[in-house]
Amino acid sequence: MPRVRSDDYDAKSQSIMDSAAALFAKVGYPNAKMQDIAQACGATKSMLYHYFPTKDDLLSAMLTEHLERVIASVDEAVAGNRPVKERFAAFVQTYAQKSAQSRRRHVIAMNDVKFLPKAMQTPLRQLEKKVTDQVADLLREVNTGLDDGVYKPYAMMLLGMLNWTDYWYRPGGPMKSDELCERITRLFLLGFMAEK
Repeated sequence: MPRVRSDDYDAKSQSIMDSAAALFAKVGYPNAKMQDIAQACGATKSMLYHYFPTKDDLLSAMLTEHLERVIASVDEAVAGNRPVKERFAAFVQTYAQKSAQSRRRHVIAMNDVKFLPKAMQTPLRQLEKKVTDQVADLLREVNTGLDDGVYKPYAMMLLGMLNWTDYWYRPGGPMKSDELCERITRLFLLGFMAEK
């Protein structure tokens, strides 16, 4: 008979992923053991295995959830009939905010997918590709008429700029988040719009 999920299953699962993200960020995914994760969660290993049979399953679930949230946020930011430059600015703002809210998961997504078996990497790479395609489609609207092959590299450059921000930007520093997003938007658009 299948085991019935408890009412707080999702909350506990989320708590485990949060604790694991903090641990992975601190010691690195390859160095973290299931025992360490259980200890960080204040749980037993057997309870942890109930939620995630392996460390790879835990990482895969964490990154799937993170990337699906990013995709949904980008969809929401670029939707509507507003001028394309406004939607672009909304994308930068949303992407930067979502990244900051889940900074550890974002950095783990950039660094640790490679440690998963290929079969587990494939759906995550497809989600990453979806984000890149969303941005390339937006850039296609921003500056129409360019060679179709340049939109994806520009999307990768923009995402690289936004992703790298997670490594150096400190929200409590002299540049506030809104100013940072405005500067990124202006810097990228001025260069991209000059392309012909």
